[in-house]
Amino acid sequence: GAFVTATDLPELLGNLQHNVLQNTKQKCKHQPCVKELLSWGIDLEKNFPRSSCHFDYIMAADVVYHHPFLDELLLTFDHLCKNDTVILWAMKFRLEKENQFVDRFQMLFDLEMISNFPSLNIALYKAMRKGRMKA
Repeated sequence: GAFVTATDLPELLGNLQHNVLQNTKQKCKHQPCVKELLSWGIDLEKNFPRSSCHFDYIMAADVVYHHPFLDELLLTFDHLCKNDTVILWAMKFRLEKENQFVDRFQMLFDLEMISNFPSLNIALYKAMRKGRMKA
C-alpha cells in the first residue's frame, strides 16, 4: 500500500523503469513512480517541492562515492527529510572522506548503526533529524 518514488540519473531511468515494472507488476497497490534526480542539490524545490513531497522513508545505498558533490548530497538529504522521515542508509567506506561526510551528516541528523560488516567496510545506518530519533 505504500507510495514509492525511485530516483536515478536521466540516462539510467529506462533501466530503472524496466526493473521497477518487472518487480512490481500486479504485485502492489500503487505503481512506483520513477523520477530523475539529475544532480544532488540541484532543482530540489522544483522537482521535489517541500509543500507536496513527504517521504516516510528514504533508502540510500552507496551514495557517498562522488566526493566533489558531498555537500550537495547533504543538502539533498536535508531537503527531502521532514521531522518524521527515517533514512535507511547502507554505506561502503573507501576513503577518509566518507568519515568526514558522516561527521557533517551528524550535524543535522541523529545516526544509529543498525548493522556492521567490517570485513566489507560496509555499515547500515538509521537516521532522523536531530532530536527526533526515539530511544
